[in-house]
Formats: sequence, C-alpha cells, structure tokens
Amino acid sequence: MAANAKTLVITAAGVIILGAGGYVGAQAMVGNEVEKSLNQHFAQLDNSLSWYVSDINIDKSLFTTTVTATVGMEGVDNANAQVNLLVDHGILKSPITGTIHPNEQFLRGEIDVDLVATRSDVTGQLTASSLSGAELDGTLHDLVLDLDLENQDIWRVDGQAREIVFNNEGDSVRIVSPRFENQSLQESRLIQQHLEIPSVEILAQGVSVYLKSVELEAESEAVGDSQVLNSGGHFSIADIGADGTSIGSLSFDMSANNWDMPAFQAFQEAYAPLTEMRLAQEEGGVQGDEQQERLLLTQAIESGYDFLIASPTIAFQPLKAHVVLPMLDVDFKPRLTADIRFDGEDLSKEALYSAWWDNRLALPEQLDRPNAMSQEEAQTYLANRLSLDASVTTPPPLILSLIPMPFSLLIDPEQKEQQVSWQEGRLTINGEQVM
Repeated sequence: MAANAKTLVITAAGVIILGAGGYVGAQAMVGNEVEKSLNQHFAQLDNSLSWYVSDINIDKSLFTTTVTATVGMEGVDNANAQVNLLVDHGILKSPITGTIHPNEQFLRGEIDVDLVATRSDVTGQLTASSLSGAELDGTLHDLVLDLDLENQDIWRVDGQAREIVFNNEGDSVRIVSPRFENQSLQESRLIQQHLEIPSVEILAQGVSVYLKSVELEAESEAVGDSQVLNSGGHFSIADIGADGTSIGSLSFDMSANNWDMPAFQAFQEAYAPLTEMRLAQEEGGVQGDEQQERLLLTQAIESGYDFLIASPTIAFQPLKAHVVLPMLDVDFKPRLTADIRFDGEDLSKEALYSAWWDNRLALPEQLDRPNAMSQEEAQTYLANRLSLDASVTTPPPLILSLIPMPFSLLIDPEQKEQQVSWQEGRLTINGEQVM
C-alpha cells in the first residue's frame, strides 16, 4: 500500500475513533444533564403547594436514563401515581417515553407519556383512553394533555377529554368535551387557568337539567416572596335549563386576596380527619383517641391562625343571574355584590383557641390559666374583626312571598337593592341596626 494511502487510512481511522469518542463523551454529558434536569423538576414539583414527590430512583447508563418516582396530591388520600420514564440521550433532542400508573385505590387506568426534551424546553403529550374512579362511579374517556415547558420557567398545559361520566343509583352527570388550559410562570409566580365545557347533562331524581357553555377563568399571583396569593376569576353559564326548558343564566367575577395557601391547605388537611374522627365517634358511640383529637385540633387552630393573620378578603363583583320562569310569570335579573374581610393584624392566638377549642378535651397551655378568655368573649372578639358589605337586588313579589318569617320583615320592597352590613359586631340591613 502506498504511503499516501496508508496515511489516508490511518487518518480516517483516527477521525472515526475521535468521532466515536466525541459521541460517547456527548452521550455522557447528555446523561448528566438529564439527571440534573430530572432532579430539578422533581424538586420544583415537590416544593409546590399542591404536589409532592417521593421514592425517586434515577438509573443512568451511557445511552439512556430510567426513572421511577411517586407523585401525589397533597392532602388527598391515595391520590398518587407511579411514574415510569425512559429517556434516550439525544445530542439535540431526548425522547421521553413511559407510563403513569395511578394508585388503584384512587383511579383505575394508565396514562401514556410521549415527550421530547431539549436544553431549553420539554414538549409532548400525556394520553389515556379511559380513567375511572375507585370509590366514585365515574369515568373519563379519551384524555389528551399537551405539555410545554419553556426555558425552565413557563409551564403550559392544554388538556381535553371526550367526556366525563358520573353515575349514582340512577342519577348521572355527563360532562361533554371539557377543555382545560393552565399556564404557570415560575419567576413571577403567576398562574393562569381557563376551563371550557360546551355542555353538562344532569339527571337527578327524574329531572333532566342541562348547562350550556360553562366557562371559568382564574388568575393568581404570589405577594412578594411569601406564599400569600392574590387571586381573581370569572365564571359563567350561558344557559341553564330543566326538562328542555331554559330557566336562565349565571355569571360572576370574584377576587380573593391575601390568602396564605399553605396555611389554608394545612387547615383543610387537619380539619378533614378531625371531622371524620368526630363523625365516627357520633355514629359508633365510641370514645376516640383523645390525644390524636387534641393534636388534630391544635394543628387546625395553628394553621387557621397563620391563614387569618394575612387578613384574607373575598369579594363578588358582582354575581349576576337571569331567572326566567314562564309558568310563574317571573323574569328576574338578580345582582349581588359582596365584600368580606377579616382583620388579622395583631390577632390573638388565645382567642382562636378559646373560640374553637372543644371543652370535652383537656385544656391546652394557652387556656390553662386563670385569666384566659372565655369562649363567649373570644367569639365576640373574632366577630368584631369580621366585616361584610353586601347589596342584592330586591326580588319580585312572588319570590318575596316565599321568603320565611322573620327574614321577609327585614326586606324593604320599595328599594331596588337591599343593603346588608356587618361591622364591629353590628348587623345592619338597609341602614337599620338588627343586632
């Protein structure tokens, strides 16, 4: 073989070896980035208000990474799923395939994963032909979730299903073609949501009810660096009817500000098992675990305190309806505005314990002293921190006649709107103090 030919062969072999080495090196780098990205996303999900992640196992080889983890909803029993993923180490794009198996005590079915990841985004779909409830007789058909994560900061989810059907002893609810959109901006901690349902069909006690063009828009954003949220939204139903006859429509705008969501969620998580325990005691007539009951009640009061010191507010701006009852000659357009506020500044925690503590249980430290607030004093103290301003359209005579005594006596039929106010423990209706 001539010298030039030998040189060419050796050079070509060297290029192949270097290229193969570079490819293998690139694969190793991609594997490292995949592992890093997976850990970041699991941590981000685990730090959210509504989700948790556990039992993470990442097995990285040269060309692929396999992942298993348990992902669940906070505060909901058995609402978790086993996630199984396979990531192929592409130089520019990495396909991600796998399955999500819900806990069968919560949901039955399987969700298929088909995604593509790059250095800056993740896109693709989650699909399921059928998901059915374990305790509730309900089934979701043909679910498609389009996912898009952009620059590690913007999450977009666009989900739709053919229908969702619930059945219960002859009654049923059918939700036709629901579509849900969610966009989350991590840096600004802004969440925007949109739900559209063309039609809902309800059969209850032999009466067929329909809802047309149901729509919900909501937006929430964190206040500064805290977990306190300001939220707002719009809800509307274009047409409501029964047995084929339209009876009206409904819409309202709502805002909820200064809501400490972790505290509110903790309150729910403590109060739900507390309620279950007390219900079981009443139905079974058996004494429960007093230590556990005291613990749950204490947790509920502590988280309730954390929620209230943020001075939460909620407002309807306004709630509008159009009620049409041809058989009764009623064509009524009621309108309600309401603003409810709680003053949490310098709130006494002792007052919460006094107002909410169950006297059947041994007293906590906060109340086990001579000068502790009485329950009545504490309830008055809290009531004085609650404020309400509301106005509602005066109903027509027929509806007024259906309002029971003594409430009907408080309504002034000559006014277009009825004004209700609760300030510093005083209730007034149309300017007249009631209590």
